[in-house]
Amino acid sequence: MMKYLCPDEQTPEAIALITNALTQQTRLVAPCFAWAEVGSVLRKKLRINLLTFAEADQLYTAYISLPINYIDTEILRFDAWQLAEQYGIPTLYDAVFLACAKIESANFWTADEAMLNLFSPRPAYVYKLGD
Repeated sequence: MMKYLCPDEQTPEAIALITNALTQQTRLVAPCFAWAEVGSVLRKKLRINLLTFAEADQLYTAYISLPINYIDTEILRFDAWQLAEQYGIPTLYDAVFLACAKIESANFWTADEAMLNLFSPRPAYVYKLGD
């Protein structure tokens, strides 16, 4: 999502992916804490002067306005733990995003090369941004 929102991280692939999803009214899903993670990244960019307050505020408002279904279920918490162990994912919050996609039968798009390198084989619902 940051590759869609933030001017310093934007990629044409992310912009096209999210724009297409919104145009097609594709259901967007994310773990229940995703809004806080996006906000934390924006706050960090604000602290290190990559964004002004007005820019960060506008981006956060744009994000929370997106039609995202936030997911928090017991199975999500269980599957995230299992997927973290299965693939050696070092942080549970990354595994929660993966579990969210798996449980909701959604596609999981990432630009995180380190995470992609953990998958062997890569799950069918996981895609590299730009592929």
